Amino acid sequence: MAVTPSDILDLALARHRRPWNVTAHFVALACLALALLLHSFLLFATSLIFLGAGFFELSLPAMPEGRWLRFVRGMIEWEKNWSVLPWTPGKWARTGLVVILASVLVWALWTVDLVVLALFGGFGYLVRVVVDNRAGGIDP
Repeated sequence: MAVTPSDILDLALARHRRPWNVTAHFVALACLALALLLHSFLLFATSLIFLGAGFFELSLPAMPEGRWLRFVRGMIEWEKNWSVLPWTPGKWARTGLVVILASVLVWALWTVDLVVLALFGGFGYLVRVVVDNRAGGIDP
């Protein structure tokens, strides 16, 4: 039986969309951020290991109910909804903005630019406030 690259990608995405695998990918991102901040090749290697492990079949017990599991399930649903949207100019613009912001964040972590990192933290807090206000019925 021939295995095509699209079959491998479909299998990786199916495994990626499990709570433990998403958790492994979040740990990989956290290790990558610390590796950039501390200029540590060991943490970079750790992040690559967690990233790769997130695509394997992890034989772990069911994740216990809690805030983290609800967050992970929400992220999985968001990713599924985003991936089925057609590539409109709006989606291209949002994707480009995320790529630019991620590039600036990587640069700020590598250069340990505390002002830019503080701006990212403040922006993240403001986004959370807007989301909470919209959930409470306040539309800015």
